[in-house]
Amino acid sequence: MSHRFVFIMDPIQRIDIQGDSSFALMLEAQSRGCEVWYGLMKDLELLGDVPYADLTQIRVQQIEGDHFTVISKEKICLNEVTAIFMRKDPPIDAEYFASTFILDFVSRDKVVMVNDPRSLRDCNEKIFAMRWPEMMPPTMVARSIDKIKAFIQKHQDVVVKPLNTSGGAGVVRLSHGDKNTGSILEMLTQLEMNAIVAQAFLSKVTEGDRRVLLIGGEPIGVINRRPSDDDLRSNMHVGGVAEAAGLNSRDLEICQALRSELVRLNLPFVGIDIIDGYLTEINVTSPTGFQELKRLSNIDGAALLLDWIEAHQPSSASE
Repeated sequence: MSHRFVFIMDPIQRIDIQGDSSFALMLEAQSRGCEVWYGLMKDLELLGDVPYADLTQIRVQQIEGDHFTVISKEKICLNEVTAIFMRKDPPIDAEYFASTFILDFVSRDKVVMVNDPRSLRDCNEKIFAMRWPEMMPPTMVARSIDKIKAFIQKHQDVVVKPLNTSGGAGVVRLSHGDKNTGSILEMLTQLEMNAIVAQAFLSKVTEGDRRVLLIGGEPIGVINRRPSDDDLRSNMHVGGVAEAAGLNSRDLEICQALRSELVRLNLPFVGIDIIDGYLTEINVTSPTGFQELKRLSNIDGAALLLDWIEAHQPSSASE
């Protein structure tokens, strides 16, 4: 039987086929003769201690408006597939957590997990980076508006952002003395019900926010993302422009510091963000950048990740 690759993600009808890394992985898996199966979080279920999913087998092609075709639908035991890609975009909410609990029952002796559901829960993309504070700009996580205001007063120019979103959603720059500060912090913290991140603003973000992609803890390449003239954020979802770049000594230093922990936590596909030599985030849920990296630097991250999966396929799964 051919290899089965399962993708748990957002609705495939809505993806950007020119930029989505899940789509790049599907295309690569298909080119290798593997089966591509797709499902949503709602399709996961647990019967006793056995995980299943109602999945759709698809064929994909890089044609706008006609990028996938349904082949079949089937209820599949998730212990009987080659690899599972948990690629649902944030928010990391109660339903996301429930999905990771179901995926916890998948046998690691049989299936490669990208990324491990336990680590998806444990490694919040904003907080995880704070395990390496020496690599980061001054950063705090709090829900107290007074404490965040004091942080802003100390550092004068600060970026605040929610903990559980992606693509730059909810990111705001605040300067000490800005009369909108109280109102913005009330909205972001939901009147102190939710913790948020506050981080010293790095003015050199205009020169680029470097997205370094790592597979198996090793850097494979980097994309430099510049914000547009009318937006603080460099995320490509909101108009950031991707540029070709090469890994520099600081990138490699940060990657080396992270490597053993990424391997220990079974996080084979990670994207880290570096601004002016400072680590700002570690993206583990659905890192993107494969297609841009291939277009700009001719590095095929999707192929490298599938090579990694083949090399790390549990022995019991290949018997």
